[in-house]
Amino acid sequence: MRIGIVSDTHRNVDLIEQAVDWLIRKQKITMLYHLGDDYDDVSVLQEKYLETVQVPGIYDERYKNGTLPAVLTEMACGCTITLVHCLEKDLERQNIDRSDIILYGHTHRAELKLDNGKLYMNPGHLKGPLDKNMPPSFGVLSIDDKGIHAAIFGMDGKPLHSMTLVRSESGLYKT
Repeated sequence: MRIGIVSDTHRNVDLIEQAVDWLIRKQKITMLYHLGDDYDDVSVLQEKYLETVQVPGIYDERYKNGTLPAVLTEMACGCTITLVHCLEKDLERQNIDRSDIILYGHTHRAELKLDNGKLYMNPGHLKGPLDKNMPPSFGVLSIDDKGIHAAIFGMDGKPLHSMTLVRSESGLYKT
């Protein structure tokens, strides 16, 4: 299974469309996870018929009033994936304990890290050409019964970060 991951689009529909078009064409994604800011940005992708799962950002009124969940848990090929916009505000210990992969946004900084058998992935942002001194980026998770490959790409399609992991009963580890 291949999942595209975007975050912090902040109404930049041009960048989200460019990133998702590339993800569909080059990475053959079957699903898209959007990690907030702005929740409604995915509406421009309707004609792509791509299954989308998303959480709102902290500025969304539906996040503030609780009508949209701040944390979602998904299953993909036997992996438990937690989606959240802001780690510090919304992620609780129980979410971490039951997850294999934690996807988050908010910082606009692309990051892949393995911590205590858990993969943490922030795909960066698609807000504009440069935000918080960081260029736009997006991610891909490839999951199968053998393991996980996570990668973050720049808008030019070149990989910025990548990590290949093997699954075990005690968590994920690098190969």
